[in-house]
Amino acid sequence: MEYSDVEGEIISDDSGSSLTEDSYSDDEEYHYDTVCAICDNGGELTCCEGKCCRLFHATPYSEGADESNCESLCLNPKVMEDLQPFKCENCEYSLHQCFVCAELGSSGKSSITKVFRCSSETCLHYYHPECVAKLLHQNDNTEQQTLKEKIAAWEPFICPAHKCAVCNQTENENVEDLQFAICRRCPNSYHRKCLPREIVFDHETDDYDAEIRAWNRLMTKSRALIYCLEHEIDPLLATPSRPVIARNVLNRMREQIQRKSQTYDPSLPVFILLRLGF
Repeated sequence: MEYSDVEGEIISDDSGSSLTEDSYSDDEEYHYDTVCAICDNGGELTCCEGKCCRLFHATPYSEGADESNCESLCLNPKVMEDLQPFKCENCEYSLHQCFVCAELGSSGKSSITKVFRCSSETCLHYYHPECVAKLLHQNDNTEQQTLKEKIAAWEPFICPAHKCAVCNQTENENVEDLQFAICRRCPNSYHRKCLPREIVFDHETDDYDAEIRAWNRLMTKSRALIYCLEHEIDPLLATPSRPVIARNVLNRMREQIQRKSQTYDPSLPVFILLRLGF
């Protein structure tokens, strides 16, 4: 995997700036991701200036995209020059994916909002109220329903990614054992000391056939990037399957509606269908 510097709208390994502990203070956390939202690799990355703040390989030829078989945003470089500040389609149309079920949902603040962003300032994840409530209160249906209603009413919530999946404690970035290793496919995070032994870091083995699931130096605050054991590694990608929907978002939303309902009018625009409750 490649490593990226994060500064401004275009991020590249040779940009001349570097992300260090001095780049942010305890009371001013860094707001950007550091790898491509599609393939989880670094390289030359374009930052969305919308509310998601994610990074993307703009084209299949962007540095780092070819190495990771990244689908990329497939944007024309000339078009990119006219798209500054750049917004991804998800932010442009306020349609983001739930980090649990991966379905698209309206994320704008309106009467048809379906997915809500975690209230942690630096968290990039959106959730259906019912999906995140089930994770936060797994054995209590009453608490699930209460939280679901609160989130739907725009009350703040903190998603499960901000506590260790083993000991249920928060991160301490100043203590190495208590730094987080964060899964890129679900809200599972672990203290380094709590990581399952089956999760192997890239620097821990010379075995070419070993299933690598963890990398250092790809994320901010000394965190590790991991794929937890709930996700099968695709040998062709060297990552789990990649569910991110960042292109043709309106068409994908329409396909999602079609799968769920056979009674909708296909001639209606997507946002009319959403307002009608599809």
